This record gives sequence, structure tokens and C-alpha cells, in this order.
Amino acid sequence: MVGTVISKKYSTYSILSDGVIYNASIRGTLKFKGHVYVGDEVSFTDSNYIIESVFPRHSLLKRPEISNVDQIVLVFSLVEPDFSYFLAFKYLTYANYNEIPAVIVLSKSDKDDKQVGEIEEIFNKLNIPIYVTSSKTSEGIEEVKELLKGKKSVLVGQSGVGKSSLLNAINFNYDREVGEYSEALGRGKHKTKEVVLLPFIDGYIADTPGFSSLDLNLSKLEIAHYFPGFEKLYLSCFYSNCLHQKEKDCKILLAVKEGNIPSIAYENYLKLLSEGDKY
Repeated sequence: MVGTVISKKYSTYSILSDGVIYNASIRGTLKFKGHVYVGDEVSFTDSNYIIESVFPRHSLLKRPEISNVDQIVLVFSLVEPDFSYFLAFKYLTYANYNEIPAVIVLSKSDKDDKQVGEIEEIFNKLNIPIYVTSSKTSEGIEEVKELLKGKKSVLVGQSGVGKSSLLNAINFNYDREVGEYSEALGRGKHKTKEVVLLPFIDGYIADTPGFSSLDLNLSKLEIAHYFPGFEKLYLSCFYSNCLHQKEKDCKILLAVKEGNIPSIAYENYLKLLSEGDKY
């Protein structure tokens, strides 16, 4: 039998196959060949439900742990927690490094829509799609549904940004448990504990645990290559190992000077670069 791993709890894997969910374990020999991820297409026995093999993957993320993703949906709230340009650029760099298209969804527009115009202008200039939503007023929900059709999408974002609320607005049958935002702690409280794939119109949506930080573990040169808006321009820099600071004939610096790359993007690039490992 063949199916898709839609969730994992301890050593048990839930597999969706022909509309039926099977709870399976891993054959002993497979344990030594590598990890089985949520999102994997697998073959398993139809008697005792043992996973025998994993089909080749076309993408893989280590955080959150999921495979075969077609797009990353980065969810950021406008308030509680406040929108962070730094985290947005950091997550987008992570998506570029993993060669997976990414979009940004802004949630809680009913609470504060004053920032939206500025945020849209900055990311549109970098050709990054922006969706503005509210789970309470249903603003933007239909547009997000169109975005998700026929694809395997993973929702990524901090705790409390509204991933579960967004899912429930997309389909109330998902009934995802919604976390609270703690003003004292300045972050959301975790509700989603594991990666789970939810079937949606010829595809899947992956709900994931929220997190407040993400270690890229990239070299400075990799950050210089994969930072959003830099992916093609860096190839034209005079030096192949250009870090886009003070180097001769740097195309990134020229683009910033001419306004083609927003100054706030470059400021966050320098901040992110300071976190990069030496190359």
C-alpha cells in the first residue's frame, strides 16, 4: 500500500491512503537508513501496517520537520506579537536556502491595519507575495484558500500569530486549538504540539508548532546569496564572495542606493549577516 505520512507521535506514523488513515510503525531495517518525515510518501504493508520504504523527496525542511513541501506560508501578526521585519527576512532567507517558494500572510488586520501599506510596499518591491487577513472579519481568507489549492503548504510562524485561527477560518472542521498571547511574556502560548498535515482541495496544509527563534546555521556567504532580493543580483557582483558591505562594484549596494532594494531590507541583512558563521 502507498500513502502520505500526515502526522507522527512517538514511534507511530499516521498515513493517509485512499481516504483512510492507518497507524503504522517502521520496519527495523528502515530505522537505520534515515528519518521518516511528515509529508513523506511511503509504502507500507496492508496486514500489520509496517512502513517498508520512503519515496524520493523533492524538498525537505529540518525545522519544522516536513518533506515534499511546495510552498512556505509565513504567518506574521500585525500585533500581539508585533510584526518583525527581522524575523520576516530571516524566514525568507531560510526558505530561499531550501529552494522553496514563500509568501507572507499578515494576520489580525482587524486589530491594526495601519502598517499594512508600508509592509506591502517593501515586500512587493522584492517580489514577495503578501496576503492580508483577519480570522474575525474573514478579510483575505478566500484569497488564501486560492493560494493553498492543489499544493502542499506549510504554515510557519511564531507562537500566537494566529496560524490555528487562520486554519479554522479556512475550514471550521479543522477545529485547531487556538493559543493565547501573553503580554507579560511578549509571546504566544504553544497549542500546536506537532506537525500535522490537513487535507485541503487536492493538497495539504501543514500546521506546525510556533517558535520564537530560528537558527539559520548559514555561513555569511550563504546569507549574502539567499537573502530575499539578492538571489540574482549577487551573481553580477565584481567579487564572487561579495558580502555586500564595502566591496568594489557590488550590485546589491547599487540596488540599495537606487532604491530597488528597500533600505530596511539592507539594514536587516547586515543584522542577519552579523549572526552568520564564518565562511
